[in-house]
Amino acid sequence: MSDSENESILDLLECAEEYDKLMQEKLISNSKADEATMPANYDKNNKHTASHNDTLEIPMEKVIFGDRKELLKNFAVAVGESNNGKQNKEESDGESDDGIESRKRKPAWTDADDTDITLGEVKRRTRFSGPLDHLRKDKAYKDYLTARYVRTVPQPKWASLEHKKEFDNSDDEALLQTVGFVEKPDTTSLLQTHLQFKRLKDLNRASYAEGSITSIQFIPKSTATLVAGLSGIATIYSIDGVKNEKLHSMRFERFPIMCARLKPCGTKAVFGSTKRKYYVYDLMKAQEMHYTMPKDITTVRNFRISPCGRYMAVAGRFGTLHLFDANSQELIHSFKQEEDVAAICFTSDSKTIVSSSLSSKIHIFSLTKQRLVHSFSDDGCLNGSAMDLSLDQRLLATGSMEGVVNVYDFQKIQLSLTPQPEKTFMNLRTSISDVKFNPNAEILAMSSAEVASAVKLAHFPSATVFSNFPAVNSDIGKIRIVEFSPNSGYLALGSIRQPVNLLRLKHYKYY
Repeated sequence: MSDSENESILDLLECAEEYDKLMQEKLISNSKADEATMPANYDKNNKHTASHNDTLEIPMEKVIFGDRKELLKNFAVAVGESNNGKQNKEESDGESDDGIESRKRKPAWTDADDTDITLGEVKRRTRFSGPLDHLRKDKAYKDYLTARYVRTVPQPKWASLEHKKEFDNSDDEALLQTVGFVEKPDTTSLLQTHLQFKRLKDLNRASYAEGSITSIQFIPKSTATLVAGLSGIATIYSIDGVKNEKLHSMRFERFPIMCARLKPCGTKAVFGSTKRKYYVYDLMKAQEMHYTMPKDITTVRNFRISPCGRYMAVAGRFGTLHLFDANSQELIHSFKQEEDVAAICFTSDSKTIVSSSLSSKIHIFSLTKQRLVHSFSDDGCLNGSAMDLSLDQRLLATGSMEGVVNVYDFQKIQLSLTPQPEKTFMNLRTSISDVKFNPNAEILAMSSAEVASAVKLAHFPSATVFSNFPAVNSDIGKIRIVEFSPNSGYLALGSIRQPVNLLRLKHYKYY
């Protein structure tokens, strides 16, 4: 209540007292006048005459405000509460000015029954607790539990409402040390030693018609895979890990498929064999076209399509590497190296070809200059067998028939005639059949088709081999081809027999 309201109440009290005095004087004067006019034979003890006093007029203020004592008492209580509230407000204002006010959090929900339960109603003496004389039986059980919790788990400073948030890194570190919080691990990076994977149904379980698997190609724009083998049959399978249904099948008579590549558009596939001709199949129109190579090219068993889709590099005889226009099938240029070609890779800009030979030499050809620009010897290699270049052009992996896998920094090898590998893997003891980086170059897969279950996956950049892959007692066969899906969600392992093992890499969410 404001000061003006208090003053009004006090004035009203004074007026009420003066009015009460006036009414008492008036009643006294009226009673004296009535006694003077009464007859002499008036008997005060007569009940009939006394009934006149019972019908005396009740003052109007008693009807409106009640009894005088009650009125004054109510006004006094009101004035006292107002003064106390004003004093408390002044004290709280003073404390807030000094920054000493202790605020409490209000509970979001309260139960009235909690305050009715006493400690004596809950606590009972047992043989374990002993006597309970030290407890107040009339104390609220809620207060008892609150006090015990505060003693056990005191409120930290950061939880106080007066705690000021600071954004200094040193304060954050001190907070983590004093409060006992543990920073959450970074779940976005791949673990170095343990790979989370699940083996699914075989990719080609719907038919197993491809024979010995020679090529696996994931279609980039749909969850489907092209699988080809020596039986001359290429099949497109959908990928769901449960049914892996067959979508379409292509059969080429007397044409064992040695190599199959998808064009970057994902709508056309190129199939090569031990013959001079090769097939281009339109997956959308289900139409095939065959082309014949020049006379000096006897087979199309080892070739690659450039990332831009314009070029096709074909390994020829006597160390010749032929470059064709992938659309018009016209020969553009032929590069020459001393030994036969073992593996071919295009850089992501489609301006450079990296070629691995059946000896220890690795050659780099420039398409713009149409000549050899660099060559070096693969460390520890006698006969090359496989090679792969990561999509970001950072790492180059080479495999040899001696079971050695070297990983080079692709930028450094162009500056030295004797570059040293960044990492050498000797986990496989037989000839390397295939090496493959996943799209973001976090995993390197390497396999050997001479021994069952000879597959290893290495983590990068730590260059450590996953210890739990392949799983113990897993029958995955002799793996010739390894292939990752566009977003590394799946890994396909093609064996020299019919099955294609399909694995789900749980770290990667998408296909």
